[in-house]
Amino acid sequence: MWQATNEEYIAMKQPARSHVTGIIGLRIPTNAAPWIIGLMGFLVAFAGSWVPSFWNDEIATISAARRSSAELLDLLRTVDAVHGAYYFLMHLWTSVFGFSEVSMRLPSAIAGGLACTGTVVIGQKLGSLFIGSAAGIVLAFLPRMAWAGTEARQSALIALFAVVMTLLLIRAWTSGRVLDWALYALCAAAGVYVFMFFALAIAAHVIAAVVLRRQVLALLLSSLAAALAASPFLLVALGQKGQVAWIQDRSLLQNIQALAVKQFFYGDDRPTGNLPPSWVLGAVVVLGLLQVGLVVLGLIHAARKPEFRTLAVVGTSAVVLPIAVLLMASVLIQPVYVPRYLTFTAPMFALLVALGLDKVRNLGTRKLAFVAGMVILASLPQQLPLKSLVNEPADTERHIAALVEADGSGPAAVVYGRPEDRDPALAYPASFTRLTDLSLQATPAESGTLWGVNKAVTPAELKHRGTVYFIGEGEASVPDPGAFQEAGCTRIKNVVTVRLRFVSYNCT
Repeated sequence: MWQATNEEYIAMKQPARSHVTGIIGLRIPTNAAPWIIGLMGFLVAFAGSWVPSFWNDEIATISAARRSSAELLDLLRTVDAVHGAYYFLMHLWTSVFGFSEVSMRLPSAIAGGLACTGTVVIGQKLGSLFIGSAAGIVLAFLPRMAWAGTEARQSALIALFAVVMTLLLIRAWTSGRVLDWALYALCAAAGVYVFMFFALAIAAHVIAAVVLRRQVLALLLSSLAAALAASPFLLVALGQKGQVAWIQDRSLLQNIQALAVKQFFYGDDRPTGNLPPSWVLGAVVVLGLLQVGLVVLGLIHAARKPEFRTLAVVGTSAVVLPIAVLLMASVLIQPVYVPRYLTFTAPMFALLVALGLDKVRNLGTRKLAFVAGMVILASLPQQLPLKSLVNEPADTERHIAALVEADGSGPAAVVYGRPEDRDPALAYPASFTRLTDLSLQATPAESGTLWGVNKAVTPAELKHRGTVYFIGEGEASVPDPGAFQEAGCTRIKNVVTVRLRFVSYNCT
């Protein structure tokens, strides 16, 4: 059984202090630091999260969560099994709190805040009080984590699982008890059920244990138990590999470029137009150079400080291995690398940045305050698009719903160009209750799909319908669909939003 060296034991068993000085000179009570920083992480993610409209992946969550348990199981047999556990959690959550933007995004903000809290604790156990606090603050403002905390998907939740699993690993390493290894296996299996690629976080822990020569057999047995428990889910999820067919086929160089920009230093594209692109790009470059430089500095620092070796090895493996595996799989097998899929690497990346800040602290308080201030400031421009409307006058789905509401209150009909064009109706159903969907062959629940199944609409179905809306893709100059032309419908209104076109017809 592994025994900690003196230096590592000191790192895991920090002496009690009344306060810790934060990365910008703030004195934070030691016992309260994890919770204060966790609250900060929650607020950074939650503030303004209700401003943007739902986007298409969030609407998939809404579509799934609105179903009964039986209907949800029917959906997962054919599609989105990889998100199934999260859909069930949101099904329970929304049955109590509803489907507003605040309600749908609140669980992610909570998970993000708790991930910051746990990151502080990891840093305290494997590094120092300062490293823990610094890592939690870095994570709170990290653009990738902020994005995860503002969307109704499981990225923030799986980051929390990565933090909890790491804490359980530290506990099992320290105690060696079977119960602690069982808890580790349970957390690992649950994490895989929440998101399949979480298996890479487990593999990273195994690599770290091998490098550190710490209870490798115990960790292997726990990981094997987790793999066996998760194997039924993995078989189903792997059978739905068409789910990632939408991911762009990119070269290794293109994937590395996406990694360099979006893995940590940027969220996802939201064309808000509220900041010049050069400002956002400049912030991404500055933040990337600063944080990568701090990681390198931190690893050099850890090489000279044996008490930080465990943190450096665990952190490096937890960041490098998942990224390397998905990049190579994308080049050699099929495209699977999407930056948000690896959000669970963000807490350990923040800890590596904090190692570098600890080295800067040795150079003086003023230098630390300057570097830390730059890290936080360079994180802010990327946050603004997350809290803003996409272009004008509003986001696509909410804008379409508002157009329907503003066009009258009497019965009308609607035709959707593609099944996925039902996004506005799924996100904001109250605005569409007066409409008859002429293009619907089977509802999402009936068909076991996210958006339902379409059928062709004939001119006879349109004649004498009065007001009929068409919602689909296309520019303003796109001709009217053939059925509308043959039925003699007159175009009344044609509005092009970011992703969809809204056309109002009078079919007499």
